[in-house]
Amino acid sequence: MMPMKPSIMTRVYWRCYSWPGRTFHHTLPQILKRVAASGYEYVDLCEFPLEFWPIDLSTEDIEFLKKTLDSFGIQVSGITMPTFAAGLELLPSKKDRTFVVKRLKKAIETVSVLGGETVMYGICPRAVYGSSQKEAYRWTLNLFTECAPLAEEKDVSLAIEFVNTCFPTSSSIIKFLEKVGSRNVGLCLEVGNVRARPQKETLMEHLERCGNWVKLVHVNDPANREWLETIGVNLPETFQALKNLRYEGPIVTESLKASIPCSELDAEAARSVRYLKKMLNTLFSSSNWNSTE
Repeated sequence: MMPMKPSIMTRVYWRCYSWPGRTFHHTLPQILKRVAASGYEYVDLCEFPLEFWPIDLSTEDIEFLKKTLDSFGIQVSGITMPTFAAGLELLPSKKDRTFVVKRLKKAIETVSVLGGETVMYGICPRAVYGSSQKEAYRWTLNLFTECAPLAEEKDVSLAIEFVNTCFPTSSSIIKFLEKVGSRNVGLCLEVGNVRARPQKETLMEHLERCGNWVKLVHVNDPANREWLETIGVNLPETFQALKNLRYEGPIVTESLKASIPCSELDAEAARSVRYLKKMLNTLFSSSNWNSTE
């Protein structure tokens, strides 16, 4: 098995199940079946009420999900949290903020039971409803300091997506992570999402500065080399840098081109994982994994 594991978000397939809705017992298994058929061996489960909402999952639900995953021969790489109702940690009511702490802790417990590695949460601590930016920052920090001990206990990584309107530099990201002070809390490296990495730093500059903090890697439309070049991304160069850092976590495809119709989505997903596997196989067959050359 290669050290970096290609995975894909369930969210990629949501466009095909917009009405009458997505559900845990019907549409989620359909999505997982499509993930397996595409050639991905790992999946990132995105939170959404009715389809996948860990805080409400029973023991029986977890067993159903594990059996479904096993039947398709795929594994969970992680859980993505901020898909629904992100930013509750910014609300002035402490009771409301407590809910997102419970929610994050349940995601940690759930991904641990499912054998996954990461829980991803996106943050942008800006002032809302009359609170100050300083309060928003403190409340956001508290979310992770409260959940970090459980992440350490369960050996789960909390990977944070930092929106660049609130975290404009790598230094501001590192400052936040140092304040959290946990070996299990780090960066979700956003390769394709330019809103979630510093605007005035190239991807490689950002990776050079924050590389030791990377817990998760997100890619967008990875086989679309022409588009990636327009945003300054060279995937082989990026993966080589991650290899040099001895990054061993998931490489998660979080989106494919929005213009692709549902009828062509499976073929595009298959193309993306073939491209990722070919690139990673070339990278890791060319030299020993322990090499940093």
